[in-house]
Amino acid sequence: MPVYLLTLHAYRSWRPDHPRGYVRQGKGILPPDAEMAAQYDRNATHPQVTFDKELQQILVDGTCDICDRRDWRLHYVTTEPTHIHALVSWLDDTLDWKFVHDTIKRLLGMMLAQHTQTKGQKWFVRKGSRKRVRDQAHYDYLMNEYLPKHSGRRWSERAADCIRSQ
Repeated sequence: MPVYLLTLHAYRSWRPDHPRGYVRQGKGILPPDAEMAAQYDRNATHPQVTFDKELQQILVDGTCDICDRRDWRLHYVTTEPTHIHALVSWLDDTLDWKFVHDTIKRLLGMMLAQHTQTKGQKWFVRKGSRKRVRDQAHYDYLMNEYLPKHSGRRWSERAADCIRSQ
C-alpha cells in the first residue's frame, strides 16, 4: 500500500524574494531574487493566496471528506497559511499519486471557491509536491515529529476528533 505526503502550496505563497530563496523547476533551489519576484508579480493572473484559520479548517475538513468518500486512508492533514500537507494511502493499485493529489487539489479548490463565493480564483500553485513514505521509521517521523509541529489546523487518525490549533 503506497503512503504519500502530498503538499499543496497556496498560489504565489513562495515568492522569489523569499529570504530562504525559491525553487525553479529544472534549476533547483535558487537564492532570493527581487527582480524575479517583480517579474512573477507582473505575470500573475490572480491575487496571492493566504489561508487564514477559517480557510485552513475548510482544507482540513475537506481533505477528511474527500478521502473518506473514496476509501483513501487519511493518516494526517495539517495546514499553514501557505500550504497544506496530507499524509494519504490507498489500496487501489490502479491509482497513482498524481491522480490522488490532483483530485484532492481540484475538490479543495471547489470547496474554497464555494465558501468564499469566488469564481475563477486560483487557490494552489500548478504543481504540488509528493514524497513517498520509504519505511516505518519515515512514517513515524512524519506522524510524530514533522506534521505535528505545523502551526495551523490539523487532523490526525490517532485523535478521536479534529485537533484545532489556535
